[in-house]
Amino acid sequence: MIRVASSILFLLVFVVGVVLAGVVFSRFDARTEGSDIVVSWEASVETDVGEYVLERRTIFDSQFLEMARLKAHGPNIPYTYRDERVFKVQAEQVSYRLRMIDGQGSLVAVTDPITVDYTPTAVRRTWGSIKAMFL
Repeated sequence: MIRVASSILFLLVFVVGVVLAGVVFSRFDARTEGSDIVVSWEASVETDVGEYVLERRTIFDSQFLEMARLKAHGPNIPYTYRDERVFKVQAEQVSYRLRMIDGQGSLVAVTDPITVDYTPTAVRRTWGSIKAMFL
């Protein structure tokens, strides 16, 4: 009986936490594409979210750094961000996370980080250097 009651309590706390956060992700991933990393996500529930703040961290960073802000546009519509400057970090692993901000500018929730293995080859680094001259 106690085990069942504690399981129900855990389930109730979990559901309330999701509702309070206002976001349920159906997908949050990142992949290398050429010399860039493409981060994408989709929310099946998106309430009380005004914008997403995408952040990046490498082994050289002590904290996450803001990469982009994307306005929330509703559930079941994918979001995509192409990190074209990742070649500059020269790290073998890059982590991304999302902060959800409500319409008043207050923090709603933060995702757990996702990590991508990024091993830039000499060609990628050279191409990245050429791109940097024109950006």
